[in-house]
Amino acid sequence: MRVLVLSTDWNAFNETSAVTKRLRMQARTVERMDVLVPHGPKQLVQISGNASVRGFGLGRILGSLRTIAAGWRLQRPDVVSAQDPFFTGLIAWVIAWMRGSKLHLQIHTDLFDTQFTSHSPGNRLKLLLARSLLSQATSIRVVSKRIADSLKARGVKAPITVLPVFIDLENLKKAEPLDKRARYPNFKKIVLVVARLEKEKNVTASIRAFAEIAKADATAGLVVIGSGSERVSLENLAKELGVEKKVVFEGAQDPFPFYKAADLLLLTSSYEGFGMVLIEALAAGSPVVSYDVGLAREAGAIIATPESMPRVAIAVLSEGKRGKLTLDFPNEAEYRELWLADISLAVSGTESRTGEKESEMRPTVGYVGQGFIGKNYADELESRGYPVVRFSLEEPYRKNKDNIKDCDIVFIAVPTPTTPDGFSDAIVREAVALVGDGKVAVIKSTMLPGMTEAIQAQFPKKIVMHSPEFLREATAAYDAAHPDRNIIGICTETPEVHALGQKVISILPPAPFELVCSSVEAEFIKYAGNNWLYIKVVYINILYDLVRKLGGNYEHVRDAFAADPRMGRSHLDPIHASGHGGPPGRGAGGHCFIKDFAAFRAMYEKVLSEDSAGIEALSGMEQKNVKLLRDARKDLDLLEGVYGK
Repeated sequence: MRVLVLSTDWNAFNETSAVTKRLRMQARTVERMDVLVPHGPKQLVQISGNASVRGFGLGRILGSLRTIAAGWRLQRPDVVSAQDPFFTGLIAWVIAWMRGSKLHLQIHTDLFDTQFTSHSPGNRLKLLLARSLLSQATSIRVVSKRIADSLKARGVKAPITVLPVFIDLENLKKAEPLDKRARYPNFKKIVLVVARLEKEKNVTASIRAFAEIAKADATAGLVVIGSGSERVSLENLAKELGVEKKVVFEGAQDPFPFYKAADLLLLTSSYEGFGMVLIEALAAGSPVVSYDVGLAREAGAIIATPESMPRVAIAVLSEGKRGKLTLDFPNEAEYRELWLADISLAVSGTESRTGEKESEMRPTVGYVGQGFIGKNYADELESRGYPVVRFSLEEPYRKNKDNIKDCDIVFIAVPTPTTPDGFSDAIVREAVALVGDGKVAVIKSTMLPGMTEAIQAQFPKKIVMHSPEFLREATAAYDAAHPDRNIIGICTETPEVHALGQKVISILPPAPFELVCSSVEAEFIKYAGNNWLYIKVVYINILYDLVRKLGGNYEHVRDAFAADPRMGRSHLDPIHASGHGGPPGRGAGGHCFIKDFAAFRAMYEKVLSEDSAGIEALSGMEQKNVKLLRDARKDLDLLEGVYGK
C-alpha cells in the first residue's frame, strides 16, 4: 500500500522528535509513505528507507499549490490522509480526486464543541469546510470516543476509527524527576501547567485559579512550561494578581521531568480533542485537575468547572494523592497494527465487525436524591449507558416519583440528619416506600448500624441493602467514577440475596476492593472511615499547637510524619478549606464529619454506657473539634444543625 500524508507539524522534519518516530512506525507497515507539509520549510528529509518528509518554503498558499503539484507527480497513492479536515483536508481531497485515491481524514479536535466554534470566526469557517469534507471521506480517524460519538450524532456516514495519538509511555517511565527542592527552593508544592501559550489553551484561567490556591496554601508555586504569543500578557496577569513571585515561566522544554516532580497539573483549555499533556502527566503519577475536555474524564483526571477549579485543586494538594492513568494505551507494536488496520479501512471502506458482542440487557436504575452524592453517582451510571430514572424534590426530577417503582435497582441518597433531637432516618424510609415490590433498594445514605435491618423488616416485600458512599465533596465526580471500595451490605445471608448483592456490584465501576457483607458491617465501614479521619484532624490540630508552642516547624514534622506509609498524607494540614465551602480554617468540618461523629458518640453512649473512659474520650474529641470550628468560624451552619445554637 502507498500512502500520502499531508501534515501540518513542522516537527516531522526533526529526526529525533516524537512525530518523526510515529511516522517511522507507520511507514514500517506499508510499501511507501510520502509526507508533505504544505507550509513547511524547504527541506526533504528521508526518515526511513521507504518514507520521506518534504516542505516547500513557500508559505501556506503557494506551498499548497506546490503540494498539489507534488501529489500529481508522485506514483499514485492508494490513500491520501490529511492531518485535519480543514484547509489541509481540502488539499488532500483535491489530490485524491485527481489521482483516484481514497480520502482519509484525521480529526484531533472536537469540531462541534461550542468552545471551538465560538473561539473565532475562522473556526466557524473551518467547521463549514469540515462538514463538506467529512461527507467526501472514505474513512475517518479520531483520537477519542468523544469525537467519534459527536460525529455520529451529526450524521457522518463514513467508517470512523478511534486511535489515540501514540504516547511513548516507556520513555516517560525512564525520565528522571526534576529536583524541585534545588530548582524551586521556595516552593514546597509544585502546581504545573504545560501548554502552548495561546488563547485557546486558556492559561489565563490556570493563573487565576492558582491565585486562589496560593491564598489557601502559601507553600505552593506555579510552574508554566510552554511558549507562545500570550506569555507577556500572562506574566502581567500574575503581577496584577500579586503572585508574580510564585509563578515561574520556564518556556518550551521537555515536560517529562516536571510531570514527575509536580504535585498537581492544571488543564484549563477551552477545547481539546485528545489532551496529550494530561495523559502524560497521569502516566507519570501527577494528579490532574482539568476542565471536561478531550480524554480528561476517561483518563482519570479530576473534572472541575471554572468556578470549582481552585477549591478542587486545594483539596487535591491537601490530600497529597498521586495521579493514575485509567486508560490503556497501545505499545509500539500494537500501535503499528492499529494504524495499519485504520489506514486499510480507507481502501476497503468496510468496518471490521470482529469481536463485537451483543449488548446485554441492562437493568433500569433509579436514583432518589440528587444532591452531590446522588447526582454524581447517577451521572456516572448514565455515562456508561445505563438507563437512569432520577427523582428528587427539586426540578426537573419531581415528575419521576411514580416511575421509581418500575426500576430494577434503586439507589437512595437522601439526608440522614443528626440534630439536637438525635439521628433520623425518616427520609430514607419515605424513599424506600417508593421502590416496587420485589425490587432492590440500595441505601447510600449514612445509616447507624442496625437501621438497614430495621427498614428491611418494615418493607419485607422489597430487598433492602446498604452501600456506603466514599465521595469527597470537592472531587465527587472523580470519586464516583474511580472508587477504591465497593461495599454492599445485605440483611439476610441467602444465596438469592447474596447473588443480588453481586449484581449490584456488577453495575458499579470496578474497584480494587469489593465486598458483599452484612448490612451492619457495611454501616460500620462508613462510620469507621469518617470517624477515624475526624479524630485524625483533631489530633493534628493538637499536635500543631504543641509543635508551634515549643518553637518547632510543623511543616517539617508533617512531612516526616507523612513519609511513613502507615500514616498517609491526607488530613495533615490543620488549616484547610472545608468541602462545604468558605475560607480555610481549623477543625473537622463538612457535611459528614460533624453529624456522623455526633451520631456515633451518641450511639456508643447508649450501647456501651458502662464504658465511661471510652465515652469521655469520644466526648473530649467532639468538644475539642466544636471549639476549633467555632473559633475559626468554619461551617457554623452545619454545627448549628447538629448541636443547635
